[in-house]
Order: sequence, then C-alpha cells, then structure tokens
Amino acid sequence: MESYTLNEREHYEDVLGGPFLMELVHMMKLPIPEIKVTKRKSGFWGVRTEIFGRKEDPKTEDINYGKLTHDCDMGMNTVVHDAIARLSYRHRVELGTHYLGRLRWQKPEGAHIILTDEQKVNFSPILVYNQELEHYIKNLQMDILSELFENDALRESLKAEKLKVTNVKKHDPKIQKLRQDLKNSQAMAHAGDVEIQKLKNQLLELQGRHRKICINREYLAEELEKIEPDQKKPTDDEDMI
Repeated sequence: MESYTLNEREHYEDVLGGPFLMELVHMMKLPIPEIKVTKRKSGFWGVRTEIFGRKEDPKTEDINYGKLTHDCDMGMNTVVHDAIARLSYRHRVELGTHYLGRLRWQKPEGAHIILTDEQKVNFSPILVYNQELEHYIKNLQMDILSELFENDALRESLKAEKLKVTNVKKHDPKIQKLRQDLKNSQAMAHAGDVEIQKLKNQLLELQGRHRKICINREYLAEELEKIEPDQKKPTDDEDMI
C-alpha cells in the first residue's frame, strides 16, 4: 500500500505552504504536525492530519481531521493550508502581536483585503505573503467544499446502485426462481436425510433381531445336544433281554 508521512521539518520544504507552516509552529512553540497520506483500494488518497498541541502552559488540545482526495499532492497541499488556517485562528491573539494584528485577514464584513502593488511596498514580505495566503486559503476552502460535495454525490450514487441491486434481487424472476430452486433442493436434501436416518434405524433393528436369533439358535443347539445322549441310553427292560 502506497503511503507517505510528513513529520519532520525537511519534509515540508517542498510542499506548498510547508515552510510557512513550519514558521508558525516554531513561533507558537508547537510540535511539528504529522500528515499521513495513504492510497486506498478505491484509488482515492486518504489524508489524516494531527496538529499537536502544547503540553505545557498555556496548554492546547491536539487537532485531528481527515479527508479524501483524488490526488496525493493536492491532498497534502490542502491539509497544509488547512493546518495554517486552523493554527492562525486558534492562536490569533498571540499572532496578533507579531504580524497579523496590523494588517488583519479580512474586512469587518468578511470580504478579502486585496493589496495593491503600492501597498505591498509598505509592508514586510511576510505580511504580504500572509495576506495573499489568506486569499488563497479561502479559494482553497471552496475547492475543499466542492470536493466534499463530489464525495457526497459519489456516496449517494453508490447508495442508489446498491438499492438498484437490492431491487433487482427482489424482483428479477430468474433470481427468484434460483432462490426457489435452492429452497426446494434444501427441502429435498432434508427429506433425503430423514429417509436415510429411517433406513439406518431399520437396519440397526434388523441387526439386533439377527443377533438375538443367532443367540437363541446357539442356545437351542446346546439344549438339543444335552437331550440326544439321554435318548440313546438303553432302558432296564432292554438290559434284561
């Protein structure tokens, strides 16, 4: 089974957004996240992500989530940017003192802040990158939703196919005839077993009677042998003559 695991800093160097994710976890003093990508028999790639929290004050919980994707690289890129978004939201107060506080990610009504080339010059490269990344993540989230909808559609399609198969099994005359023939065969086999058992019982009974007759015959033969010598002895009258 083909699989990959990202759990070292160098593993994220060639992944889109990976270096920025490493900068975030380093700044927040968090362990390096672990991403496992495994190809399934269905052809889809299953991606499991575990973003470890802090064990010391201030303690934070781990973040675990998974998804399915058609492409391995796309799956890794997606969960890396998803991890950035989750970490940025969870630690937004701490990050605000660094470089997110001045620029912010969105306007109050939720619209993206799009910087002009002149505005970009007034900010540090990391601030500009972060803002462009936010825009990219929002678009990526729409792609994720689209893929989820596609997965849901696939599930519904599979359910429909299973339902069709079930209906065919219920209403197809050939399948019904095969089932009836199977039941008849099972009934005939059971009747045959009963008849065979009857014959076995009769055979045992006959064998018992035969043994009994043989024993009686041997007993009668012994009794006859005892009687015959007595019949051959001469009487007193015969001795006198």
